[in-house]
Amino acid sequence: MDLTELYNEDAEQSILGIMMVDNHKASSISYLLDVSDFFTEGNRLLFSSIIELVSKDKPADIVSVSEKLKFENHLEEVGGGDYINLLASNVTTTANYKQLCKIIIKYSKKRKLIYLIDKTKEQLEKGEDVDNAIEHIKTQSELLMLNKTDNNLTSILTGVTEVMDEIDTVLSSETKTFGLSTGFKKIDNVLSGLCKSKLYILGARCRVGKSALAQQIAENISANHNVLFHSLEMKSAQYTKRSVFRLTGLNNDILTNGGVTAEDAMTRVAEASEQLSKLNLFIDDSSECNLTSIEKNINNMIDKKGSCDLVVIDYLQLMGSNNKKVYDRFEIVSNNSRGMKRLANKYNIPILCLCQLSRQLEQRQDKRPILSDLRDSGDIEQDADVVMFLYRDELYSNNPMNRGTAELIVAKNREGTCRMIPMLFNGSKTQFLEGSN
Repeated sequence: MDLTELYNEDAEQSILGIMMVDNHKASSISYLLDVSDFFTEGNRLLFSSIIELVSKDKPADIVSVSEKLKFENHLEEVGGGDYINLLASNVTTTANYKQLCKIIIKYSKKRKLIYLIDKTKEQLEKGEDVDNAIEHIKTQSELLMLNKTDNNLTSILTGVTEVMDEIDTVLSSETKTFGLSTGFKKIDNVLSGLCKSKLYILGARCRVGKSALAQQIAENISANHNVLFHSLEMKSAQYTKRSVFRLTGLNNDILTNGGVTAEDAMTRVAEASEQLSKLNLFIDDSSECNLTSIEKNINNMIDKKGSCDLVVIDYLQLMGSNNKKVYDRFEIVSNNSRGMKRLANKYNIPILCLCQLSRQLEQRQDKRPILSDLRDSGDIEQDADVVMFLYRDELYSNNPMNRGTAELIVAKNREGTCRMIPMLFNGSKTQFLEGSN
């Protein structure tokens, strides 16, 4: 059998290099890999030496590892100092260490399985009882599948390493956010962007502009990331028309009343179209939308585009049920709310769900939404990591001072503060802008 079928040389060398470059990740890797997962004896010795140094709170860099192996007369066995230096110098990123571990484990399992089959065949040829052989294979196969990465237990050290990675990413980024930048600085400052594994709820009454705000956020993020937008209220053509109008400053009144020449209008539309064509934004406007269809679209995007970085649902109460026998609206919304949170965790992505609010708030003197206004299910508040409400006082008041203003009210923020974020709303463009404090 070709050696390339038994191990991945690049993966083993890369992970050893990462361990020497970043000792914090070396500690995390020790919980994912075992020395037996490496194919060559030299790589096994190198892995063991790094782990031993790290476990004793000693540096495990090129010099330290080389000196240790030299002292133990193992330096030449691993390939010499030049080999160790090459491993570390070839590291371009440490962020992919988990994927590299998975590759190494896959080949390790393959080798161990081949050995088990060969050993069992040998024992049977020597007259081993068949039932005993079968039981042995069963036991060993179960042990083989119980890899360090196959359980739900995570070392606190691994968690610390991940937090350090996040902090390093924030400090080195232009936006200084843990998550995807919404394109609105004040929103990013409060939420730290849209973060992985989190479920975000954006609620408002009709005509306030929640779809427009979600659309702007989706387009801002899709400039650099893959975004899946499930539009249950608008068809794709309507969605695109709104985007074009916002970018061009055109609207139905201007077009019908002769406020612009045909040539000027088409020039603006062409420029907007070019801008929109560069976005990694994919819209599903099908009427059939449930947890199954959403997950299918996520997987399709991952297969075709390499990732799905954000999912937007417009809106939650319009989603159907996976169970055709469930008709209770409260139960459907509750199931979908929990399901969206599960998908956020499963695919490690943020999910933004728009939500229609109860009309009961119209009966209050103060029309600003509160958590109890979430319609159809109390589980929405429970499942969400962040709950935001959009409010425009001009819809309820004749006060000219409030014309064109809006409020984004962060009513629940599991890992941050709750506050009101001032916004501006341009009705002619259906566009939200940063507001002043």
